[in-house]
Amino acid sequence: MNNLKEKKLNNKGFSLVELIIVIAIMAVLIGVLAPQYLKYVEKSRVSADADQIDACISAVEIYSSDPDHSVVTGDMKIDGNGNLDFADGADIKTAIEDAGINTTNVSVKSKTFKKACTISFTTDGVTVSDADIAKALGRATSTP
Repeated sequence: MNNLKEKKLNNKGFSLVELIIVIAIMAVLIGVLAPQYLKYVEKSRVSADADQIDACISAVEIYSSDPDHSVVTGDMKIDGNGNLDFADGADIKTAIEDAGINTTNVSVKSKTFKKACTISFTTDGVTVSDADIAKALGRATSTP
């Protein structure tokens, strides 16, 4: 019994060298894994932004196909801050809000979508001015 009490008193825990080694291993693991994690986060942001913008586009297309409404034409712009601008398309904003989407809550967060981009609604369909955004949305790009 006396021998057990001596072991407890002599147990001083981890040495400084052991703690430094563990911290170094953790730092290496974080350094290797962090870039991969950030890629997945950005990819999920692009997907979420594409879903938001595609929902707006679909709302306008459905609104235009309704016989009670005329075909909606104009431009919906995504500014550099990720907000939607309907200066050239008041009917577009009406069509989106008629579908129950609050346009003030629609904003993009990914680097891909935070570009100055114009989504044009014409009688021939929808075109997107930026190739990366068009690819994410699965839409055609407009010719310059």
